[in-house]
Amino acid sequence: MDIKSSNLNLFITVTTKAEVLDYQRRRLLTEGLLSLPELSSIHLSDRAKAKISTVKGRKNTREKHELKRSLKEDDDLDSQFLYFRDSELKEIKKAFRASDSEAATGWLTLCDVFLGKRLLEEEEIIDELCTYLSPYKEKQSHIFKNKVDWKNATEISAKSGMGFSDSMILNMVLATNIDYILTLDYDLVYASAVSAQNKTVIIPDRRIKQFKQTLKRI
Repeated sequence: MDIKSSNLNLFITVTTKAEVLDYQRRRLLTEGLLSLPELSSIHLSDRAKAKISTVKGRKNTREKHELKRSLKEDDDLDSQFLYFRDSELKEIKKAFRASDSEAATGWLTLCDVFLGKRLLEEEEIIDELCTYLSPYKEKQSHIFKNKVDWKNATEISAKSGMGFSDSMILNMVLATNIDYILTLDYDLVYASAVSAQNKTVIIPDRRIKQFKQTLKRI
């Protein structure tokens, strides 16, 4: 289905947008760093080369374990395992000087090459497909049935143990008359089953089995 030509309205919160862009940041940086040997314009110090190699080996080990798990359980491969963790990106970052030197390219140049316009393009796609949901927009006042009380997000987090950023997303939705939640996130599905039973959660069929056992009898 072409979302842009349909009558379907997709809303996104500032928290959701931040999570999507953060995921894309990790993806773009990982793909860029792994492509460095092919880029003749980038010059790496021995320290940077060694650190990237070490962190790459760690990532490859995780990726193999995740692939074995997904094949064994006939499950989706979690794409989070395909990219460097934030802690690993910080490790690599510390192996670079901030600015270029005569001998090596600096970290800020890498960010410009690998992120620069590309992360802005990812944001443009989100803004084109989705409407930013806000209780402060007068044009959206008819969407909100209750005032957004952020203390409720704390209660949602405490009830199911979900991360606070996810509880803020669910708290926002609960204050609206929006009936459907579209997500791939296990914690959001779990917390919705507990705290948002008046909402319908939409997830791919192949992911339903991941939740059936743990969500029985809620």
